[in-house]
Amino acid sequence: MAASRTFEEPALTVLAPPRPVLRRKRYLLPFGISAAVALVGAIALFVSGTVALPFKQVLVITGKLASKSEFFTDDVVRRLLMAQGVQVHITRAGSRSIATNDIDSYDFVFPSGQPAALLIRNQRQRESKYAKVHKPFFSPIVLATYRDYAEALQAVEQGEPDKSLYYNLPMTSLVEHIKEGQTWNELSHGLNNGNRVLAQTSDICSANSAATYLGLIAFVENGNQIPQDEESALALADRIKPLLTSQGLPGDDMSKQYLAPEGKGLAPVAVIYEHQYLAHQIRLKQQTGEIDRNRVLLYPEAQVQTVPELIALTPAGDRLGEMITNHPGLRKRALELGFRVFEPDGSLSQGQLTGFLKALGIDVPSTGVGDTETFLPSLPLLEKMIERVGDCP
Repeated sequence: MAASRTFEEPALTVLAPPRPVLRRKRYLLPFGISAAVALVGAIALFVSGTVALPFKQVLVITGKLASKSEFFTDDVVRRLLMAQGVQVHITRAGSRSIATNDIDSYDFVFPSGQPAALLIRNQRQRESKYAKVHKPFFSPIVLATYRDYAEALQAVEQGEPDKSLYYNLPMTSLVEHIKEGQTWNELSHGLNNGNRVLAQTSDICSANSAATYLGLIAFVENGNQIPQDEESALALADRIKPLLTSQGLPGDDMSKQYLAPEGKGLAPVAVIYEHQYLAHQIRLKQQTGEIDRNRVLLYPEAQVQTVPELIALTPAGDRLGEMITNHPGLRKRALELGFRVFEPDGSLSQGQLTGFLKALGIDVPSTGVGDTETFLPSLPLLEKMIERVGDCP
């Protein structure tokens, strides 16, 4: 008899449908964070005006510049210009080199001083070529040095070590030290430097700062008078030549040598522009909260102003000049890079730089204690003196 068998009915398990991907917790958190970041980025691009850049046509403007090339290579300036659909390609050269070579392939030039700018404007006018001038900012010529060197050159006590960053320098005193051939060791036993007392410059044949310093030395050596004719100009050039060429081979960019960590050995006293020094102090203050109290500036008591001119050679260059002069963001950035900014009407906005430096806790520069001004010779005579002193080709 066969045994009976029992069979169980198969069990059927009903599974819940999977949750949509967008509702899963492992997905929601990273997706939410990414979406929030993307939204914030889109808002920032929209506010800055760069959201449409991939769809804009970028205008490339070419220029030939001297020391003011530092402005156009700044990342913030480049972004501000790109937001306006402008990209600037620059070629670096000394101011006088710009003025004495062909510039027709550029949209603008930006020599650092008026002598070179005047050479360019005169030539463009003679040849009936496009030239429009913009003066967005300027920066005085200064002698950058170290506190112990500044104190050695000063005839009076200046106070405690944490005093101001700025000294007024009687140029007659400096010229006498140079003429006597004194070494720094002889000037002050506290200095460990057997080199001659002098201020180092860039190449006189190409750099406006060096040519301006030549004019300053010539003015002092000539009894605060400018030469009136070629004969007296060349005689004066011969007298001051040893005071300017005893430095040996001139440097390319004295501010870089002076601001280098080993700058005290490379260029203990260097002729540079004020903005190069101020940019160093501003950058250091923003990064560390401190300023460099060891590096200081000497301001010649007989001031000489160097107002750079952006000379537009094409309408594109003119557009750039208008932007740099009037755009609020670019004007603000010029202050942050140490420049003294002109107002659109041509007046100097001294209070803006003063207020900016005070807000950062940086000493405000001195501009000399007297009203004496250094006058440069007329352009033809200055050119002959530069060629004579620098043995320029």
